[in-house]
Amino acid sequence: MSRKPRVHYHGALYHVLTRGNNKNRIFLNDKDKDIYLKKMRKYLDRYGGKALAYALLDNHCHFLIQVTDIPLSKIMQLVQQTYTSFYNKKYNRSGHVFEQRYKAILVNQDDYLLTLIKYIHFNIVKAGVSGLDYKYSSHSEYVKGKSIICNINEVLGLLADNKRSAIRRYCSLMSIDEDLKHLVDQYYSLNTQSIDEDRLEHIHTSMLINEIIKRFEEKYLINIDLLKGRHYRSKYIDIRDEFIVEVVKNRVMSQIELATFLGVSPQLVCKIWSENDRSLQVSGLTPKL
Repeated sequence: MSRKPRVHYHGALYHVLTRGNNKNRIFLNDKDKDIYLKKMRKYLDRYGGKALAYALLDNHCHFLIQVTDIPLSKIMQLVQQTYTSFYNKKYNRSGHVFEQRYKAILVNQDDYLLTLIKYIHFNIVKAGVSGLDYKYSSHSEYVKGKSIICNINEVLGLLADNKRSAIRRYCSLMSIDEDLKHLVDQYYSLNTQSIDEDRLEHIHTSMLINEIIKRFEEKYLINIDLLKGRHYRSKYIDIRDEFIVEVVKNRVMSQIELATFLGVSPQLVCKIWSENDRSLQVSGLTPKL
């Protein structure tokens, strides 16, 4: 029976989990982990993907990956195949290194995104491998504010406009003791659907965004592309800001997905929504969630 294709769309964000075949080790030493990260970075860069978080353990690894036009399956296929070839040649073996298919779950809520990143980073601690200062986790990139494998600025921008403030908030978030596995399992039980249901949900989402786009184009007599990228004409800035509020308010896209769609930074989207959210609270109104 053939496998059903994974859901793909521009800006889609996935929690990717890949394990060793029969739960065997896929990394025997630090050099193996370095090679895997090198390959992941190579194919993400080649096909316009981004890693937002990761953690490598000896027999499995977690990644939070956002894609653009090239689907996740293409990127992961190349990473897994080329690493398997390297591993089998190095250790004079043959056969599968990974389970036949990695697990990938769509992530479409900004509030859950931070929980998931925390879960990925604490996976090392819960497994008894190391503390949060573990070398093969993106936690250190967030603490130091330096992107190496991950695009940390996109996530930090959701925490605060100022980078130092965002890092402090990130560290505070990581210091809160939570039952992360319970939260993650709960999210997936509520949000993970069959592939056909995912397709229907994506079609529904596409219809909503198309409705909003049509409404704005008719209201302001513009093409939506005029709102994309950086603008210095106040007319388009105001319309773009209104568009951002409308999309986020109706949860048609996550803030990071919307930033990718408009070609602006997640910090900008977060700032515009935060200002709108505060104004609604002051006026006594509650934004639609």
